[in-house]
Amino acid sequence: MQNNTIPTFKKTVTAHMVVKNEDQWIWYAIMSVIDWVDKMLIFDTGSRDKTVAIIQTFLDNPAYKDKIIFEELGAVTPQEFPKIRQRQLDMTNTDYLLLVDGDEVWWKDGIIEFRKKIDEFTPPRVCIRFICPCEDLYHYRDFHSEMYTDEKVGVYHGSVSSRGISMKIPGLRCCGDYGVEGYRGDDGRDNLRNYDAVLLNNYYFHCSKLRRSSAVLGDESIPYRRRKISDTWDHEFPADYKYPEVFYMDHPAIVPDAFKSKDNFSKRITKIMAKIYRKLKRSLKGNK
Repeated sequence: MQNNTIPTFKKTVTAHMVVKNEDQWIWYAIMSVIDWVDKMLIFDTGSRDKTVAIIQTFLDNPAYKDKIIFEELGAVTPQEFPKIRQRQLDMTNTDYLLLVDGDEVWWKDGIIEFRKKIDEFTPPRVCIRFICPCEDLYHYRDFHSEMYTDEKVGVYHGSVSSRGISMKIPGLRCCGDYGVEGYRGDDGRDNLRNYDAVLLNNYYFHCSKLRRSSAVLGDESIPYRRRKISDTWDHEFPADYKYPEVFYMDHPAIVPDAFKSKDNFSKRITKIMAKIYRKLKRSLKGNK
């Protein structure tokens, strides 16, 4: 249901989303931002699960069908992936773009803060930290377990990501293979991390280490995703933890219940083997 209480913002925003085999979280990711952006570009690169059908529920909704541009591109190589991102850049005529992956779910306060920050400060970039659930929805990784760095916002090792980008950066373009692709500018600073940024106080919920697809080997078929499946959790969420609001919303029957998500069998086996390997490695090291 469309939110009819959205305030008016000065800056305009297009959300960019490229997906493949994301049917576990795609509805929640889209629903968490769609009321708060001016346009949304969603490209699918060969999903074998229910991802496309779930996106279709938005296209069938009169409140959203004119806000979304959706394309089914079929499978692409890692080398072709930045060209897809570049095409989305070329299609964007708003003040900012907002990068949203199919496993990234925003709290309402976070997306509102993003809109207010770009109105107030007009920064080249907007960074936000994220909560990373792991193994299931009730455990999560420590902030410093992730290896991301952004010196412009004072984070040298942790769960932080640049999600908002000003379209006024000269020569803004995307390059690099899938998994390590990035955005660049043409005014001598090259890497986008060399541009000033603001850091939001809020976080988003990043489900990259959970099951993301209902298809058999739907996650394991994506090389970059395979690297994450052996990670283990550090902390348990408290019993009264408030998850993103969209997790509690009514949703189409085709959308999986966020609180009933389970790992693929192959993921569970891989994680068990990884734990055994790590214990054995520590044991051997202790016997030296």
